[in-house]
Amino acid sequence: MRVVKKINKPKYLSDFLRGAKAPMKRVGSSLLGLGVFMATSLWLAGPGTNAGAFDFARLLVPGIARDLLYSENGLDGSHGWFTSYKNVVSQASEQARAESISPTQAAMVQVSLPALSIAGMAATIPGHLIDLEAVDRHSLKSDQERKIVSQYLVNKYRITPSDSMSYINEAQQVAKEVNLDPILLLAVMAIESSFDPNAQSKAGAQGLMQVLTNVHQDKFEPFGGIAAAFIPEVNIRVGALILKACIAKAGSLEAGLRSYLGSPNAASGETSYTSRVLSEREQLRNAARGQRFASI
Repeated sequence: MRVVKKINKPKYLSDFLRGAKAPMKRVGSSLLGLGVFMATSLWLAGPGTNAGAFDFARLLVPGIARDLLYSENGLDGSHGWFTSYKNVVSQASEQARAESISPTQAAMVQVSLPALSIAGMAATIPGHLIDLEAVDRHSLKSDQERKIVSQYLVNKYRITPSDSMSYINEAQQVAKEVNLDPILLLAVMAIESSFDPNAQSKAGAQGLMQVLTNVHQDKFEPFGGIAAAFIPEVNIRVGALILKACIAKAGSLEAGLRSYLGSPNAASGETSYTSRVLSEREQLRNAARGQRFASI
């Protein structure tokens, strides 16, 4: 009778498989942790980052949780996202403050203007709360569009071609940082100040976007203080931050514009502030498309 000997699995293979289980578990845990971290980071950043995976990340944790984190009062009783962006950057040397400052006085003050992007400050305002009507990433992309819009501003507001192009370029840069339509920013400047960087109102609003410096002193701190309100690059940045916060807080572009004006319950109509801004925005869009300036 022939005896068949049973061959057992080599012992070394069993030992290898048993020893590999622990490292594989650690690798799996690390990958899972990394995935959760990336998803959470995208979720907190919001769509303002233009991150394609944000929609997936938003499914993992309800948006209501972020709303709580960035609520007006915050978790710790602070003002939350509406004004917290001032804490994102290091505080610059504080300029001597006054209740108001004239353009002449501003010219006499040595203002330190750092090359400071406001993208980080703007990111503290939840992007998913921004009305899509306030966002347009396709405006003023070509040199031809910018030249036509520049000529429109020169003709209508009697400003110099160099100033006109400077405001357009600045609006385009700031719009990227705050994720708003650059033509919307230009329209606000047009209605607020007619592109006069030294404009002042009786209420204390100053500069291109007519920012109330006595109300928003803290927002000028990264730029050296309220003396910078008459510097176009600063005024546009501060105004754009306030506008984005107003739109997010109010829930729509039109309501946000009324809030920016300081009159949330302002009446609507063809002559209202919101209608004038939106009408000017449409005129600027038409100009960018190459249509003639019928309204000038």
